[in-house]
Amino acid sequence: MLPPLVDLHEDISLYYVHAGAGLKFKPMGFDVDLSGRHGDIPKYRRANVKLVFSSIAPLTPTISRMRVEQLARGYGGFYGAYRTRAPTLTTLEHIVTYNNLLRQHSKDLRPVLTTSDVDELGKDGRIGFLIAIEGAEPLEDVEDLEIFYKLGVRSLQLTWNFDNKYGATCMSKKDYGLTGDGEDLVRLCNEMGVIVDLSHASKRTTVEALSASKLPAIVSHANAKSVRNHARNLDDEELEALKNNGGVVGATFIPPTISDHASLKGLADHIMYIYEKFGPDILAIGTDFFGLLNVDEPDGLEDITKIVNLWNELLNRGVKESDVEKIAYLNALRVVRENAKRWV
Repeated sequence: MLPPLVDLHEDISLYYVHAGAGLKFKPMGFDVDLSGRHGDIPKYRRANVKLVFSSIAPLTPTISRMRVEQLARGYGGFYGAYRTRAPTLTTLEHIVTYNNLLRQHSKDLRPVLTTSDVDELGKDGRIGFLIAIEGAEPLEDVEDLEIFYKLGVRSLQLTWNFDNKYGATCMSKKDYGLTGDGEDLVRLCNEMGVIVDLSHASKRTTVEALSASKLPAIVSHANAKSVRNHARNLDDEELEALKNNGGVVGATFIPPTISDHASLKGLADHIMYIYEKFGPDILAIGTDFFGLLNVDEPDGLEDITKIVNLWNELLNRGVKESDVEKIAYLNALRVVRENAKRWV
């Protein structure tokens, strides 16, 4: 079984802007079926990928003992050190990178900017790229969102791993939740149809933002805290709030969020927990491919073409074929469509 796939989180521009740092494969043309690379156009076609949330992580590599220690605590080992230096300019560089990819491979890739683009996904054989910002640091003011919208951004993650003016993060020493500016930002996202993403947010930020949002939100890449107690995962209260919001969580391939020895079967454990407790409509996929830095991929999920193994595992565990289709693309596409009604 190979249903269409929506991947809610891939750090493709990070891979190119940082010249493959932290990954086992170095940059080559995206139309090359490069061995060991998490994804590229040939692999997307074999995996039946229809839409990729093309993430922008506005990070600058640095040497910082404090940052290394902070991220190591969260990810269970060396992750590297990053700062959000000049995040607005960095974000523009990533947008340019995506624009260049879309221009170079216009026969295979298409930007997703309008409701018509959403409706046409999969019809002309091209794979959709929906540009998403990972962490709201590039927005010095809430209304800066309007500028990034005009530059093609259609999804915004409120935080990365560092606290900001909009909300506390999952790595925060003090969970102060969604700020006043954060509430205003969620409201403006809703007005414009920019999809609110709560990955990396603290519990309080997540619950408060889901309460504030009038449109379905996403947690683009996270797993279940009841299966693996990890800062990046969601507990049952957060999952219940997400279900009530009508949003989805993208089950993620980040190894330390899965288990000590991450594998396809381990990820299936997370999906089954959420599926059995909260139902099929809350689940999606958010691989975090190209963002799995300095770690080995989960066994059996080394690149996007291996997604078929996950579908077969879920079917073998009793998940209905129609529910696998929901997890693969229908749930995520529903959220995109609901937000895209506001796109102009």
